This record gives sequence, structure tokens and C-alpha cells, in this order.
Amino acid sequence: MIDETEITLCEPAPFLYHENGKIAVTDGSTVWLVIVTCEAIKAAASPPEKTLQRLIRYAEFYRDLAAAAIVRGEDVDGKVWITEAAVMASNPQALKMPSGLGGRLAQNGS
Repeated sequence: MIDETEITLCEPAPFLYHENGKIAVTDGSTVWLVIVTCEAIKAAASPPEKTLQRLIRYAEFYRDLAAAAIVRGEDVDGKVWITEAAVMASNPQALKMPSGLGGRLAQNGS
């Protein structure tokens, strides 16, 4: 059984593709593509905007949501969807500014 704490961000770096954001996560043996909907990106903070910088800044937050979904068995064909409803249910406004990988990626302009 996979433990949520075993899921980490991995390559490729977060990116926007059409309307949605994409990040990759792994448990060391499996890689999942996490699709963060446009609405979910906008719901993570105020003002609502869909930018690569926001996707990167909140990558660890989205990873945590994806890890919980994976543990619940909600992944389909190696993909996990993060929706606005999932973001709102987790109260992202209560988060302090993430640091970790998201901060390093944002500083490097990736």
C-alpha cells in the first residue's frame, strides 16, 4: 500500500498545457501525471489567475492532494485530476507560502 508521505514531485517540471496545469509525482517506482484544472489553479489563491508561477508556487499543495487521491485509488491510467472542488475542500487560503521545490523552481524561472 502506498503512503501519502512517499509521493514526491518529479520531472518533468510543472507546466501549463492548454487550459490545465500538469505536474508529475512519483513513489519511486510509479510516476503519475497530475492534471490541475484551470479552475483549481485559480482557486488556490486570490486573485484568481491561471499562471505557471501559481502552478509552481503551489506544486507541493497539489502533490499532497494528488497523493491523497492516489491512496484512495482515484488515479486512472496513471493520471490524477485535481479539481476546484478538491482545492476548495482543503482550504488553500490557510496555507502559508510554500517554499520547497515550488520556490526553487519559481526562483529559477522554470
